[in-house]
Amino acid sequence: MAKTTLKIEGMMCEGCVKSVRESLEKTDKVTSVDVNLKKGTATVEHGGATDEALIKAVVDAGFRASVKHGLFS
Repeated sequence: MAKTTLKIEGMMCEGCVKSVRESLEKTDKVTSVDVNLKKGTATVEHGGATDEALIKAVVDAGFRASVKHGLFS
C-alpha cells in the first residue's frame, strides 16, 4: 500500500472533514482515509491512486489540495 498526505485548504468544521473523507473514499484504489481538521491534512492509503485523482476528489468536495512532500507537523 502507498500512503499520500494532502494539505487541504478551506476546511472549517467537522462537516468539511466528512465531505473530504467521503469524496476521497470514493476514489478508485483508495483503501483508507484519515482527515485531520487541526492540521489541515488528509492521509490516504491506496493501491496506486494518482496524486491527480486524489486532488480532484478534494476539489470536487469544494476545497483546495496539494500533495505534501517531506516532514511537516
